[in-house]
Amino acid sequence: MDDALLMHRLHFAFTVTFHYLFPQLTMGLAPLIVVFKSLYLHTDNPLYNRAARFWAKLFGINFVLGVVTGIPMEFQFGTNWAEFARVTGGVIGQPLVMEGVFAFFLESAFLGLFL
Repeated sequence: MDDALLMHRLHFAFTVTFHYLFPQLTMGLAPLIVVFKSLYLHTDNPLYNRAARFWAKLFGINFVLGVVTGIPMEFQFGTNWAEFARVTGGVIGQPLVMEGVFAFFLESAFLGLFL
């Protein structure tokens, strides 16, 4: 196997593996924050509100890290596999654009309202 191809594959594998951690944690923290806020509203215990605010800060940091690691991943499709992107661009390009619009713009807007 060509050394350059192996390096491209390892680079993309590292990027995807590192990025994969952040969306999973974000999706796991969202219900936890909802539970803490619900418990605070039902019991009026300030401990639950403090816990929700603490996890909300980590949620925001985690979201930013997910965006920062996700944007280079999209560019790697075109730079590391130019021939693949040329052949499948008509099929894969549209979902990538939609993912960028929905995952980045909508989530960022609602995250701004949340925080």
